[in-house]
Amino acid sequence: MLESTDYIEPDDRPAAWMALAREYAARNWPRHEIAYALCVDEPTVDQLLADEGAAQPEANATAQ
Repeated sequence: MLESTDYIEPDDRPAAWMALAREYAARNWPRHEIAYALCVDEPTVDQLLADEGAAQPEANATAQ
């Protein structure tokens, strides 16, 4: 598992952030703490915790 302090390449960030967000949520972290740990806002946390397609809108846009 990645630590939130590890450098993550830009192209790898959506998947890495999704994995981290889900791990933190499984540990019952509140949304605001997940957001703080990942340096994102709470709506982004919601998106990361939603289904995989919603967390990667640019992938969906190119697939259509």
